[in-house]
Amino acid sequence: MKLRAYQDGDGGTLRRLLWMAFGDDMSGTWDYYDPRQNPRLDPEQVHVIEEDGEARASATVLPMEVFVDGKPAAMGGVAAVMVHPAYRRRRYAGELMKAALYDLRDRGVGLSMLSPFAHAFYRSFGYELASEAVEYTLKPTDLPTDPGQANLRAYREGDLPRMMELHEAEAREHQLCALRSEAFWRRVLGRKDFEAAVHDAGDGVDGYMIYKMTGYREGREPERRLEVQELVVATPEARRALLSFLGALDPDAFDIRHWTSREDPLHPYLRSSYVEAKVEPDQMLRLVDVEGSLGHLNREAGPLVLEVSDDAIPENAGEYTIVGGEVVRGAEAEDRVALDVRQLAQLYAGYLPVRRLARHGLVKASSSAALDLLEQSFPTGDPMLFAPDHF
Repeated sequence: MKLRAYQDGDGGTLRRLLWMAFGDDMSGTWDYYDPRQNPRLDPEQVHVIEEDGEARASATVLPMEVFVDGKPAAMGGVAAVMVHPAYRRRRYAGELMKAALYDLRDRGVGLSMLSPFAHAFYRSFGYELASEAVEYTLKPTDLPTDPGQANLRAYREGDLPRMMELHEAEAREHQLCALRSEAFWRRVLGRKDFEAAVHDAGDGVDGYMIYKMTGYREGREPERRLEVQELVVATPEARRALLSFLGALDPDAFDIRHWTSREDPLHPYLRSSYVEAKVEPDQMLRLVDVEGSLGHLNREAGPLVLEVSDDAIPENAGEYTIVGGEVVRGAEAEDRVALDVRQLAQLYAGYLPVRRLARHGLVKASSSAALDLLEQSFPTGDPMLFAPDHF
């Protein structure tokens, strides 16, 4: 078995693996390994297992940035983890994950995220669930209409700079939300199945929606669906107008699927709250370098010692003192909390409250004062990743 980086000539084989692993049609995967077409791809971070002269498995790490306490931080997005069906159960995927994690450490990247096919598999490498979304399935008649819909129009090329500003302002409010380059924006808006609408009442764009509409599907009622990929607004007027756009669809032809963060539910704004809504697990987070990751935080609490265990990257295990927005390796305070790197990831994201983890015995504080300090250091938030950024 040979573990190596991507080489010229691998593209066709890896595209075929991608299709077999995830079921995408070949046209949808054709440019995935072309950095000229995929602006988040770095071929040097495409890990490949070769045996008997053939590429049998691969994992890709996408160099990205996510917001941590309102500032961008480097993050490696693990994607396209795949093994040829004929060669499964040979520990290929595990070897690829180890290689990816240690390569990220070598590059000085402290955070990694992924969308799991199996939570248990990725937990074995130190990842833990750190965000969720509320998935709504609606009828157009569930949504209110608004006369401000008259201020909607289709996206134009000149709208992009303002849309980027709106997105970045919203993304800063969510832990782990991705920062986008202009090239990635153009890739999103250039997708054949995506459309965008903006709200402009005369003072410039103050909200937008990215969506896609399915074709007719025989035997399904209704036969078509509109999926909201992203809804970002700066004003209540823009929100009402864009939701009205959804409410104006033909209810005999369309239903609507819309994902929101858990802190931005639709229920209070619907004509009737009795709609289908379910909580969907989303991203898993891994603190690849605990010290480096803690250094991204802008918190004034402490002093507190974190006793971190990490069975997948032993270099992370040990004591860290956090105080006044700084992190020091070693024990420099009396109050302490023992926890696994997986639960630290959940606290880091603001996904679960400290006391809920303590209630389940997943964090162990030396005193009630230590638990209070941990709660001050890791408040709950609203972590999320917009749908177009999923990888």
